[in-house]
Amino acid sequence: MFSIVIPLFNEQEIVRELVDRVRSACGGLGMPYEIIVVNDGSTDETLPRLVELSRSVPELRVIQLSRRFGHMPALSAGLRAAKGDAVIVMDGDLQDPPELIPQFYAQWRAGSEIVYGLRTTRREPFLTRKMIALFYWLLDNLSEVPIPKQVGTFCLLDRRIADTINAMPERERYFAGLRAWAGGTTSFVRYERQPRASGPSRVGMGGMFRLARIALVSFSKAPLRYASLLSILYGLALFVIGSYAILTRIFTDLAIPGWATTTALLGMTGFIQGILLAIIAEYIAVIFDELKKRPLFLVQQEFANGKPVGPR
Repeated sequence: MFSIVIPLFNEQEIVRELVDRVRSACGGLGMPYEIIVVNDGSTDETLPRLVELSRSVPELRVIQLSRRFGHMPALSAGLRAAKGDAVIVMDGDLQDPPELIPQFYAQWRAGSEIVYGLRTTRREPFLTRKMIALFYWLLDNLSEVPIPKQVGTFCLLDRRIADTINAMPERERYFAGLRAWAGGTTSFVRYERQPRASGPSRVGMGGMFRLARIALVSFSKAPLRYASLLSILYGLALFVIGSYAILTRIFTDLAIPGWATTTALLGMTGFIQGILLAIIAEYIAVIFDELKKRPLFLVQQEFANGKPVGPR
């Protein structure tokens, strides 16, 4: 069996079309499937329409969250509830075409553990596209884990990858980063991202900035490293200024009374503070990794006598 996980928030207009298109895409695969729709505290008729649909669609499971928690928590709830040997995750606004599900399925059957939906073109406004490009550039240069560009939620995960992500205890979750961190064999399904089927985006610019912050903080210690370097440089600059003030006072008559003492004290104090901040930043970087509690390593496959041993 395989699972399709779809988080939804206020999408009453497209609920039936979404479920119908997913069923149509899955119907010819010859494998049992389940559709898990997570209602993330919708305030419109999304939940009643889902419940009504579930009466005539036996594959449909509806999970209602107690309030709106956000896209990532809703996605995590669906991923945890999924029972399939493979899990397809997609947004519910029909920008990710359900008709591509057979291609994802075929790549998985061919051996891929993660099948990414790779966006070849985007139709967002010009400013939004430029902000997204800047985000991917920063992530590419700062992240310690290689994360593919122009891939979003739309993907297929093998059961091993899904279980690995479910086992991660962190609360500030960047799904694309966790997915890439888990590793495994990967492939891509290219597609043109469609316009939203109904209304404006529910995420907005504020949501995109929050997601970018989570991504950069969760998968990069570079800000801490830069803060540490800046502290050291600041401390050294103040040390040089303090030393210059003392030498000026000793060897010249140019120093204003009291200036050398004040400047030297400020310079030495700043130097000590800079070094201490750099040390603290290094310890915070270590604490940062420890608190995430990600597994130290993941075994993909074991071999003995030239043959694979145990589950893949």
